[in-house]
Amino acid sequence: MVGDIKNGMGDQKPRYFGTQEEKLDRALVTGLMLEVVLETSTLPMEPQTLRHLVKTRLKDSLAVNLAGRVSLDRFRRLLSQVDVWFPLYYPLTTAGSPKPPAPARLQPAPGPVAAALPARRALRVDRLRAWLQEEGRDLLPHRPHRKLNPDRLWEFLGRTQGRWFRLIDFTRHFGLDRKTAWEYLQKFLQAGLLRHNRERSAAVRYALETCFLLVRAETLEPEVKKALSGLPPGLVGQVSGWLIATGGEAFWEKDWHDLLEPPRRRRLITRLLAAGLLKEVCQVGENRKLHLAPGWLKD
Repeated sequence: MVGDIKNGMGDQKPRYFGTQEEKLDRALVTGLMLEVVLETSTLPMEPQTLRHLVKTRLKDSLAVNLAGRVSLDRFRRLLSQVDVWFPLYYPLTTAGSPKPPAPARLQPAPGPVAAALPARRALRVDRLRAWLQEEGRDLLPHRPHRKLNPDRLWEFLGRTQGRWFRLIDFTRHFGLDRKTAWEYLQKFLQAGLLRHNRERSAAVRYALETCFLLVRAETLEPEVKKALSGLPPGLVGQVSGWLIATGGEAFWEKDWHDLLEPPRRRRLITRLLAAGLLKEVCQVGENRKLHLAPGWLKD
């Protein structure tokens, strides 16, 4: 491999491995790899498929982040070194480990910093996958190294969990310019993948179409708005998005610690309970376990 690199790079130093330059390059590549692993580790894929996706995304990330910032020779060298460093470091990550991580001990209630939402519980996964494979095939580039491809779109939609997102969220995730991103969003709207909040300018938001969600979002949202009348529209939208993203799974009151301080949070949940939107499962101390009322879930 060393010989291949030197032959392909006329300016390559005779001794590269073990130098300070090699250490910096390795830190850069492994740092980007960790970032990709964190973004993709929750995807429901077979280990080998996930490994291939992470490696492909790593090379894509190198291109997006380093374009115009390093020389072409150095970029080529970094790209070549991915094949050397990836097999060494990927198995050390949770995604690349041959053994699943030990399950965490069950607690009576999660602490304030606990992860709030389970991944992809809000989605009708089979229906969304079928759409991406059939309808989406004609809308997306087929080459896997493109910034926007079916795998990356699946990842992005899974992360939104049916909640509203902005144009800038879409552009940042895919590394697209605003015009290209906007054109793709219009295609997805027309094709029935996304919905629009019918606002204008900076207030425009997009979300996964309700047919791909487990929750009856189209009827839940106006009822949340009615139950929380008088509260800021932004907060009401956050609450609706949160409830949709649970997919009907139970959650703890303290999971909303980033949304509101405790007194206001309790008052808000009391209003949702009174409106029949939430049901209480149990209570541990001052922390209640709640879930969406069954009527808000699709059959």
